[in-house]
Amino acid sequence: MFTEISRDIDRRQALKRIFAAITAVGASSFLSFEDLLAADASPRKPLNILWLHGSSCTGCSCALLDIEKVPVLDVLTRFAHIVFHHDLSLATGDQVIAIKEKLLASEEPFVLVLEGSIPVSMPHTCMVGHRTMDSWMERILPKATACIAAGTCASFGGITKMPGMDTGCMGLLQYSSFKGYTTPLITLPGCPMKPEHLLYALLYFTAHGRPPASDRYGRPRHMFGRTIHDRCVNYADFQENYFARRIGEDGCLLKLGCQGMVTRSDCVVQGYNNNTNTCIRAGHPCIGCSGESFPRRVMFHSYDDSRDIIPRRP
Repeated sequence: MFTEISRDIDRRQALKRIFAAITAVGASSFLSFEDLLAADASPRKPLNILWLHGSSCTGCSCALLDIEKVPVLDVLTRFAHIVFHHDLSLATGDQVIAIKEKLLASEEPFVLVLEGSIPVSMPHTCMVGHRTMDSWMERILPKATACIAAGTCASFGGITKMPGMDTGCMGLLQYSSFKGYTTPLITLPGCPMKPEHLLYALLYFTAHGRPPASDRYGRPRHMFGRTIHDRCVNYADFQENYFARRIGEDGCLLKLGCQGMVTRSDCVVQGYNNNTNTCIRAGHPCIGCSGESFPRRVMFHSYDDSRDIIPRRP
């Protein structure tokens, strides 16, 4: 009996930690603690997730695995079933192909999570089992219940789509339009993606069976509805025309190339590494990593003191 009580306490404590994470990302507006308890006790099959890697640095998976206090992995193991993940799964070689083929041959619903972009012009750069990423996507994407683009590369191409690249990489938004696919798409840009964003998207889809309200790029409005500039810690300095001349100085970072005015994300509210820090809080200009045009050809520029007619504060 003592063992059963201890197990129940451990379960509730684990669920409380998960609900704390849900509250932190704003998902408590559609998922209560009672809903969480019911979902944990429900005999319903967990959400199947097929996680694939395209052209990427695996940074989004690393961000997911490195998270500490927000138990994203607890959520993924309790309320979801990861069918395959290139970094987490033990399957190799023919086993990987068999797992994918079995899923595609079944009628089991699944959500595709893509990390990295799709190299269309250089297809041999991301081959799995003698099949190109383009070939796999043509089979998997139309069958998926929904698709989540994990990170900027998967969303818009990001670093892998920089000028001068020969791979012809496409993010999921462009690729779906190019191929004519209509699978519901949730884009979670960021370099890397915030694990909290993935948690929000998965929980919302589990609760409602559809993607959350999004902008024209597929970004959930809850996280990407406002620019970083709107809620910037240096906004008062901007209003007073008080600009930093060098990185590390006090003041608005706009004249050092800050991309906060044209970048939509919740970095100011929910930072990285358990909200430990963000670019701007660390004294560095926003690099716009969650924007549809990242990386911009011209990112930063030096401050021209000769044009500074605004007196500095003492």
